[in-house]
Amino acid sequence: MRKDIILVLMALFVIACCSGCTTPAAVENEERPLKLGVMPDEATLPYYVADEEGIFANHGLNVEIVPFMSAMERDAALTAGELDAGENDPVGVLLLRNAGYDVKIVSLELQETGDKMRFAIIAGSQSNISSVADLEGREIAISSNTIIEYITDTLRGDVQLQKLEVKKVPIRMQMLLDNEIDAATLPEPLASYALFQGANLVISDAMLNRTISQTVIVFSGDYIEKHPDSVDTFLDAYSEAVSRINANPENYRLLLVEKTRIPEEIAAEYKIATYLPPQQYPKDKYDKVLQWMQNKDLVQHEIAYEDVVFVR
Repeated sequence: MRKDIILVLMALFVIACCSGCTTPAAVENEERPLKLGVMPDEATLPYYVADEEGIFANHGLNVEIVPFMSAMERDAALTAGELDAGENDPVGVLLLRNAGYDVKIVSLELQETGDKMRFAIIAGSQSNISSVADLEGREIAISSNTIIEYITDTLRGDVQLQKLEVKKVPIRMQMLLDNEIDAATLPEPLASYALFQGANLVISDAMLNRTISQTVIVFSGDYIEKHPDSVDTFLDAYSEAVSRINANPENYRLLLVEKTRIPEEIAAEYKIATYLPPQQYPKDKYDKVLQWMQNKDLVQHEIAYEDVVFVR
């Protein structure tokens, strides 16, 4: 009897010890999810598909999608260590790097195609502006020192115009629709909505013979250093979500409308983007953005491509 009690106690001791043998990495994965900051933007659809269809979970990832209404708030959360990753754009990433924050581009996210714009210069219905040349000397509402201004400068070419600072995109669009300004640079889907409401398309990124409007996936340098395998796994899961969307885009229209706040009036006909599988952000695109930022004195020193772009 006494021997039996001793054997039971020994078994309980072994079980108790084994229950505490979970590796630190496993404990961390269980307790702290990979926090991903996103905006209400069509580029974020693959994240939601990967989350809602269990793709992240099937790849062994615990991902928490954290929505933001402001890019400034999203970036502040990333630099404060409250986020591990998120969507961004090359201008935003280089501003963070110039300020001393260690963030890296791990992949392209979304870009315009010949039949799907991402950004456009839209003119008011009463502006008598129908071409880029008509913008000469006219006011255009933008957000300075952002991807919006980069797109504006690229689309306008040599035409000289008066830039009016209107940071909040909904206000920018409403001023345009109310004919309080001559023109505005708008992202999708608000560019399409402004056109639906009677504004005029001047030029979009889809009308060029080159790609200029790219968003990217970023991770903090600290997360990449500590969890390089998780970054690879994240991109594999992202790739699977992209494949599902591109194979059956209409299956995801309701989710797209819900998460990106596409206005109801255009939701049924809004063109769904063709999403990109994970791929390295090209150096030639990087160099163009960096040169534009240096010309505007937004970047005061050389920032090497290799320091910003994570190569798998």
